[in-house]
Amino acid sequence: MGVDADIRPLKNGEEAALAALWERAGLVRPWNDPLSDIALAKAAPSAEILVGLSDGAIAASALVGFDGHRGWMYYVAVDPDRQGQGLGLAMMAAGEAWLSERDCPKVEVILRGDNAQATGFYDAAGYRREDRILMSKWLKTPPAPQDEPTTETGPAMLDYTVTYLEMAARPATAPRRPPVAGAPLSLIRLYEPTVGYYRYIQHTVGDPWLWWERKAMSDAELAEIIGDEAVEIYVLSVGGVPAGFVELDFRAMPDRAEIAYFGLFEDFIGRGLGGYLLDWSVHCAWNRTPGPTLLTVNTCTLDHPGALPAYQKAGFIPVGREEKRVADPRA
Repeated sequence: MGVDADIRPLKNGEEAALAALWERAGLVRPWNDPLSDIALAKAAPSAEILVGLSDGAIAASALVGFDGHRGWMYYVAVDPDRQGQGLGLAMMAAGEAWLSERDCPKVEVILRGDNAQATGFYDAAGYRREDRILMSKWLKTPPAPQDEPTTETGPAMLDYTVTYLEMAARPATAPRRPPVAGAPLSLIRLYEPTVGYYRYIQHTVGDPWLWWERKAMSDAELAEIIGDEAVEIYVLSVGGVPAGFVELDFRAMPDRAEIAYFGLFEDFIGRGLGGYLLDWSVHCAWNRTPGPTLLTVNTCTLDHPGALPAYQKAGFIPVGREEKRVADPRA
């Protein structure tokens, strides 16, 4: 089934089939009786249960409602045999359209903390994480005790140290020669990069080192940055396979240029490519008219342990350190 699925409201007599879908999708908990939830939603004037059909059978669902302030979606489910075909995103779009018709300004979803697969799905659908604390109280005795663990200590925190480095003059040495890589090397600038491709290279390089800031951005926010003419993104490839990238930010010119992001894919670490790419990036940043008066970069204790020594070896000088504490994005 593709994204052109037949999506419509649930009809009378389809309740058991929908509950069976929720069971197969792993959404049912002992304290939430699916048939009771379906009945409540059908009776509510400000809610609707949308279903997606495949070969005439219910293969996906989304329970959508509007409380007059925010829209909500629950029980977003896709039959395990139909997942990965775009049906989940189609259900989200249908739910969002239902809310938009009612002039709803914002839609929210609630995820269980251990559901990493769902988190990735909603990231792909354009949803962002917000710092909220969810609290609840049963007004009716549930069918079974809700025995999920709770915490009163607040969100897990992440402590790390950022080191800021500067280079005040262009290097006196000639650019480093490319290493012998066993396959042709190419270094190409991305012109008008798509958000999807940028997220691929940025997350592939950065996920092992918890580069989370760009993940927290919406597609619109990210597109504004990478689409700026003063932001240059170069991809290093070995034999046509992406091996790393560097992002140079010239938006503060003529005073300052910045190596905003730099790194290699894990498969290409240890082949001598990092030193070459960093040296090339430094020369590229300085080799323009007018050149910057200062080239900056920063790294932190979450990065590869060789990052700070590599920047210093390239000619950068540490000028400051900052201790930071944030809510752990992995939580």
